[in-house]
Amino acid sequence: METEGTRKRIITTTVELMEAQGYHATGLNQILQQSAAPKGSLYHHFPGGKEELAAEAISLAGQAITNDLDALIAEGTDLGTALSLLAAFFRERLQISHFQKGCPLATVTLEMAATSDPVQQACRAVYHAWLARLEHLLIASGCEATRAPARALFVLSTIEGALLLCRAERSTHPLEEAMDELRLLFAGDTKAR
Repeated sequence: METEGTRKRIITTTVELMEAQGYHATGLNQILQQSAAPKGSLYHHFPGGKEELAAEAISLAGQAITNDLDALIAEGTDLGTALSLLAAFFRERLQISHFQKGCPLATVTLEMAATSDPVQQACRAVYHAWLARLEHLLIASGCEATRAPARALFVLSTIEGALLLCRAERSTHPLEEAMDELRLLFAGDTKAR
């Protein structure tokens, strides 16, 4: 049981560190120290090394947001409300972390997705899960099923871009503006115009 607890601590610590400082700036010794894990446990749990650990961290971080989106779907939340809740969630993450954290995947995706297959596959899987949930929310809010994939991609791209700008400006203003515009675009009529 302690073995699984150690593994979970290592992954959770990796999520926190890589989101704030990126893949390359996060060292294995730093992960071990902050997770209070014995040195041998890293390669015991992650024989593929840092890339395997990063992929696991991405999956865990992504699953948390996927679970939140699933809860919104289960509750029958409309798109406008879902966007407001997502904005509040990300605003709080940005402010609490002093703009070191926005999207839990973005920093590692930008650094590693082009050069690491395990990291790219983990990022892709999470983004596809989020897109599927956004499509569902769009369709439930009246968007034509044929338009939902493109609209979901537009929504996710807008949120990701806004989060990046928030970190650059150290302000939640870009997120607030982007979410307001998304709500206006989809208010009342989510069908193609």
